[in-house]
Amino acid sequence: MIDWKSIRAAVFDLDGTLIDSARIWQEVDETFFARRGMAVPDGYAEEIAHLGFAESAALTVQRYFPRENAADIIEEWRELSLSRYKAEEGARYFKPGAVQLVSRMRAAGLRLCVATASSPEFFLPILRAGGVESLFDAFVTVADAGKNKSFPDIFLQSAQRLGVSPAACAVFEDNGRALVAAKQAGMHTCAVYDGQPEAAWSAICADADLVLYDLRRCGPFAAESDETMRP
Repeated sequence: MIDWKSIRAAVFDLDGTLIDSARIWQEVDETFFARRGMAVPDGYAEEIAHLGFAESAALTVQRYFPRENAADIIEEWRELSLSRYKAEEGARYFKPGAVQLVSRMRAAGLRLCVATASSPEFFLPILRAGGVESLFDAFVTVADAGKNKSFPDIFLQSAQRLGVSPAACAVFEDNGRALVAAKQAGMHTCAVYDGQPEAAWSAICADADLVLYDLRRCGPFAAESDETMRP
């Protein structure tokens, strides 16, 4: 549990937490394969889920399109995904309750930050489309931190930019390693469900201070509640 009266700031992951990035990448895969006259192969998304762009492109070339160039495929994926993050109707990719949660927290006086592995050309347009870009006080990327989200650096830097102590921060994440890193930074952790496999989700829940299957049901910020918090 989290004592929300002690919380002065919230740090949000983007992909898989505030937005349904799986939906974006499903659309990217469908368009990519449709351009080549075929449906997305069964199990393709699961097959590349744990891989980076380079490894995913190499596998795609080897298995499906041996005459194509991996670098060209990566650029095509970038173009397809960026067009969705930059879409004027990008608000449709936000998870139910995400915009309202951010808005309620801001109205309650919390400082807000996005901590992400993404880059500004992706996350700023979609936050703008959702009408919440201006609600955030800071944006910190893994490039800024110099380490990925398996390390506490990005979370410590987020707290520093917000001007609050780590102990006064709540971190919202769908990734287990990132939640462990946030805990190492001395922060409270909120695990956000994003269709994780059962074993992985169970492990995430075991380490989290709060488990959220639905962003509309977050303590004093729940959509059904008129309760407000005065930090």
